[in-house]
Amino acid sequence: RDERHRRSGDRHQESRHNDDRRNHDRSTSKTKHDDKDDANDYYGPASHEGGSADGGPEKEAQAPNFGLSGALSKDAKAGNTYKGVVSKFQEPPEARTPNTQWRFYVFKGEEQIETLHISRQSAYLVGRNADICDIHVQHASCSSQHAVLQYRALPNKQGKLNCMPYIMDLESTNGTLLNGVKIDPARYYQLKKGDVIKFGASTREYVLLTANTTSV
Repeated sequence: RDERHRRSGDRHQESRHNDDRRNHDRSTSKTKHDDKDDANDYYGPASHEGGSADGGPEKEAQAPNFGLSGALSKDAKAGNTYKGVVSKFQEPPEARTPNTQWRFYVFKGEEQIETLHISRQSAYLVGRNADICDIHVQHASCSSQHAVLQYRALPNKQGKLNCMPYIMDLESTNGTLLNGVKIDPARYYQLKKGDVIKFGASTREYVLLTANTTSV
C-alpha cells in the first residue's frame, strides 16, 4: 500500500514536470514569433528575391557594359567618334552656332547646281563618307573626311566675341583650295563673304555668301 502511494506520487510529480516543460516551450515559441513580427514591423517583411541561398549578403548585380573596344575605345574617351567612325577632328572650345545665315552656293562651271544652308550648327564635316559627313562630296579625288567648316567665336579688336566661319583641311590626300590657293592641312583659315572653296580635283566651286547678300 505504501508502495502504491509512493508510485502515484512519482507519477503526479512527473506529470507536473511535463506540463511545466510544455508551458515553457509554448512561451519560448511565442516569444520567438513575437520577435520575428517585431522585426518585420521595423524593417518590413523579408524579401527572398535576389538573396543568397545561405542567407549571406546579397551580391551586387554587375551592370551591363556597352563600351567600345579597341581603337574606338581610346577615341571615345576623347569624344570624337560618331556612328562608330573615328572623326579626324574635334570641335574647339570656342565653337559656336552662328547667328548669321551663311550659305554655300555650289557652282559647276557657270551653272549653280545647289544651295547649302550652313548656319544651323557649329561645324560641318565635308567628305565622301555619307554616313558621317554633313556635306557629301562624291568626287573620287576627295577623302572620306576631307575638310571641316568650323564656326568660332573669338574676340575682335574691341574685345567683343565675333563668330566667323573657318575652313580646315583634314590632311586630305589631294588638298583643299581657297580662292585658287592650296591651304596647309590641320590649320584654320578664316573665311569671308565671296570666298571660293574647292575640294580635291573636283571642279565644283563652293561660294560662301550670306542669305541677304546682293553683291560681293
